[in-house]
Amino acid sequence: MNKILNLSTIIRKYYPYFFFPLIIMYLSFNIFDGNNGLLSHASLDNEIITLENKINSLKTNNNLMQIKISSLQNLSPNNDLVDEQIRNVLGYGKSNEYIIFFDK
Repeated sequence: MNKILNLSTIIRKYYPYFFFPLIIMYLSFNIFDGNNGLLSHASLDNEIITLENKINSLKTNNNLMQIKISSLQNLSPNNDLVDEQIRNVLGYGKSNEYIIFFDK
């Protein structure tokens, strides 16, 4: 019984020396490499930049398509865009023409 009391007093005496370093190690690991740590924050910043660039390119492409759609809806007889779209989409061409398609 006396040994158990001595052991419990020793544990109480050295308790902070064991658990405080563990807590500090856990917190320092999570500050740098946790889900919300500095390293993941940097990678998320890079991902945000790439996605914003992709959004900007899609907006530019969308604006170009809107311009094409509005000019195709007007259907003016001298519209070169209608001729271009007929050749690109349907593959029509005159008998003396060669049509070359370029991939974007």
